[in-house]
Amino acid sequence: MNATRIPRQAPSAIDPPRDSMVTVRRWLESHVRADRVPGSVLLHAPSTAFQAPGGGENQLVQTARHLERSGVAVQLFSSWVDRIEDSRILHLFGMSREGLELARIARRRGIPVVLSPICWLEPCALYALAGSRVRGIWHRAKWSLKGVMPRIGGWRDALIRQADLILPNSLAEAGQLKRLFRASDDRIVVVPNGVDARFEQADASLFRSIHGEGEFILYAGRIEPRKNVLGLVQAARLIGRPLVVIGDAPPGQEGYLAECRKVGRDAARWYGMVDHDDPLLASAYAAARVFALPSWFETPGLAALEAALAGTAIVLTPNGCTREYFQDRVEYAGPDRIGKIGAALDRAWNEGPKPGLRESIRSQFLWTHVAQRTAEAYAHVMR
Repeated sequence: MNATRIPRQAPSAIDPPRDSMVTVRRWLESHVRADRVPGSVLLHAPSTAFQAPGGGENQLVQTARHLERSGVAVQLFSSWVDRIEDSRILHLFGMSREGLELARIARRRGIPVVLSPICWLEPCALYALAGSRVRGIWHRAKWSLKGVMPRIGGWRDALIRQADLILPNSLAEAGQLKRLFRASDDRIVVVPNGVDARFEQADASLFRSIHGEGEFILYAGRIEPRKNVLGLVQAARLIGRPLVVIGDAPPGQEGYLAECRKVGRDAARWYGMVDHDDPLLASAYAAARVFALPSWFETPGLAALEAALAGTAIVLTPNGCTREYFQDRVEYAGPDRIGKIGAALDRAWNEGPKPGLRESIRSQFLWTHVAQRTAEAYAHVMR
């Protein structure tokens, strides 16, 4: 089935909160082009980050927005105009070699470095996503060697050493950073990923006016092998449940998207990418009977947090730090067993959202909580 073009809705379509109509692109542009404010926190992501935005980019933008609302001045780092010594803190989102070079400059100039690693190394994924058996064996061998000999250094180890404070998204990620890269306990503060409170008020009517009234399983995100969209399509076909996919392939994964659509045929309906702040995305969460993210790993899957807050039943990968966030309130299915993914989808379809899921997300993982903990981390390194 061809991808459905989603018509743009007027802001009054479902009368969303004003902030939800501010697109990520407009926010980014305003914070790159604005006059530089001395003493701001400089936020950095790798230069390729926003070419195919995903959860890491959303984490940066939402953290920044809510920090601003709490009175913390933030600015997106621009190599053309910013001098690191004019900032208060350099906050790196994601681990990258360019971030390492900036961290070295910041340390030489006496500016504290805060690192949100957004990093998870999953052994089964290293093999499955390598592209060939030989490459997969090589990646697994490197993982095993690193596990038993963490003193074997690399650029990630160097970046960890440069950071004054490290903000992993979970205790599980913190443990992996300590085990593989020798990150020290006294420089680690766990700051979880978050979700916008507006998803709890999501209204299904907008998406249903476009898609129709039928019930469906939903996937929303990048269409790429790590997300295991092909496995999800196969599982939905296996159990005979309709699937809706919202998203596009990042550059280089167009062939994977074509394969997913070929396998999906009449079992799936394909929509293009929807801006994160578009009320249509929240409406799709609310309209779905099940939201599925059977990826090779997640940390923890921001779309799953959003769908859970919208009241949808969830199927998730157990790989990564998902259990730390969702505990026993979702269905889990490993990415390498299509039959088990299908069985988890069926259970979620028949049983609905588990008790306490929405309340748990609301009480622990709103972006306001994340911003508060991030601001406390900034205060710690400024002492």
